[in-house]
Amino acid sequence: MRSLLMRREPKPAELLLVPMIDIFTVLVTFLLMTAVFSRIAIMQIDLPSSAPAKPAEPKFRLEVIVRQDGFELSDGNQLIATIPKVNGAYDMNALTERALAVKREHPTSEDASVLSEPKVPYDELIQAMDAIRSAELPAAEALVAGQRATGAQAGAADARTPQTARVALFTNIALGDAP
Repeated sequence: MRSLLMRREPKPAELLLVPMIDIFTVLVTFLLMTAVFSRIAIMQIDLPSSAPAKPAEPKFRLEVIVRQDGFELSDGNQLIATIPKVNGAYDMNALTERALAVKREHPTSEDASVLSEPKVPYDELIQAMDAIRSAELPAAEALVAGQRATGAQAGAADARTPQTARVALFTNIALGDAP
């Protein structure tokens, strides 16, 4: 009976950390998966003033539409010119001449759009862009005098050939699909 009366000494309690780490891992994973990440952005809004504003005149933009049967030049609203194909090929010289005439009317404009139909070959599209980007003009021309000439041709050393310069026409060109 003595053994019954004797008390056992209690063992020190052991703290089990592994199950606790497992619970926290599952809890953090669950919270990350269900969290809503919102992006806060500040929008700057310019409110109109009470004074009536003058409507700005839209800038001129040349549109060259490359069709199966030739080119169409417009300003976005009205047709400027139509250049048909010559002997089954696009007339790039006529396109450059028309772009030059438009540039003389709008000397500060540099924007153009080249719009093409789906069946137009890519090479023809690139040639059309090159035709409206720049032109070779005599150095005495007014457009050349207004712009800084990018260089003279090598043949300018000969006294009989006139000096020419490459002039930028419409250098900001955007591509798109024809309507």
